Amino acid sequence: MSGEPRVTLKMIVNAVAWAFDVPAHMIAYNRRAKEYVTARQAVCWLARELTPLSMPEIGRRLGDRDHTTILHAIGRAQGRLDTDDDFAERVGQARQMVMRTSGGDKRWRDADPVEAASRVMDGVAPREAGRLSIDEIVAVAARLLDLEDVAATTYQLLAQLDELARLRSRAFDSEARLRMAQLAASSAALSDALADALQGLGYEYAEPPEPDQETAREHADPQP
Repeated sequence: MSGEPRVTLKMIVNAVAWAFDVPAHMIAYNRRAKEYVTARQAVCWLARELTPLSMPEIGRRLGDRDHTTILHAIGRAQGRLDTDDDFAERVGQARQMVMRTSGGDKRWRDADPVEAASRVMDGVAPREAGRLSIDEIVAVAARLLDLEDVAATTYQLLAQLDELARLRSRAFDSEARLRMAQLAASSAALSDALADALQGLGYEYAEPPEPDQETAREHADPQP
């Protein structure tokens, strides 16, 4: 309904990262360390409670996981909410933050963080920073955190693509092929997350230019 707070998976991931004291970009990454598994369980449960996303969609956005994995995570989270006071408290904190983020004071969103930062950097003296409004300061901080998340996701994607390239020389190995399939799925999910994040920051995706017919013909029929 128009006017109602809109909760996104990114809000949930960021809130859970804060409540569970883990890096936000690691929650979707395929790590089995206890702290990341616990945080993912919380994200899955909150996503089911607070968003209209289906389990397959939640799974796709959390590292291209199968919907049965998400269902299992939700079940584990529900069980822990009933028996683990610390887990329940942290989930409650994350939920409160999500609700504040989705429905709180959004005046700072009207501020232009790039313009504000440019004023500071172009100023003749550092005191220019003191002339920023509170809303501008919050907007710059939010932009910085978003870009940090983008940078971390980009680094993960590059690392996975590098590993994928190295494994291609071992394509005859069944274990290598399995790992390549896992990396391909994970890289695609990271690429989608990166594109969503950049679009959320106002960047537009530019389709690569179509090669002209002469160039296409040269690539199709290389000369000896």
